[in-house]
Amino acid sequence: MEGLLSGLPDMLIFIILYGPLAMGIFIMVKLTKWFVIKKEINNRMLLIALVINVLNFYLIYDLMTPSPEVSSGNGNPFIPNILISFLLFISFCVVFSKKIIEILSKQKTWISILVIAITLAITWFSVVSQMDFVLTIKEALYYPLDNWLTWWKSIHLNYLYFNPYTFLLGICISGLVAGILGLSKRKIV
Repeated sequence: MEGLLSGLPDMLIFIILYGPLAMGIFIMVKLTKWFVIKKEINNRMLLIALVINVLNFYLIYDLMTPSPEVSSGNGNPFIPNILISFLLFISFCVVFSKKIIEILSKQKTWISILVIAITLAITWFSVVSQMDFVLTIKEALYYPLDNWLTWWKSIHLNYLYFNPYTFLLGICISGLVAGILGLSKRKIV
């Protein structure tokens, strides 16, 4: 994919890399306003926000992380994109959690318990997979494990924080919190 981008004009590359981020911010602002005004979440806009977040994760994971053999140049130019993408994903997770609470409030108690159990299992899988991924990256790039908090500065490690495991972890934690809040709002009979 990087070879494909190298032949494109700079403005088109900029739009490909930052367009979904700008669109995501716009959609999340609209989605939040919709929720504040109407007290419900627009399903179509939530789906678009999900697709934009998946696209942002893909762009960071694949296009904004060069292989270790490639020279990184002057640090990590994608730090602003990564920080904004992180905030965008957190806001999406909050809205997603509210949507799940809205759905679970109309369901039976056992469905909330089932959601909690499933999200706990997938969260466990995501955490174990992420830790395995971190160890694989550490061994492949020879980074000391005690210095993992400073890894965000390296352009070669952008995919350490934006990968399928962290995406799944964020979604599952949203579902877990929604399941617990949905269950706590009910009277268990």
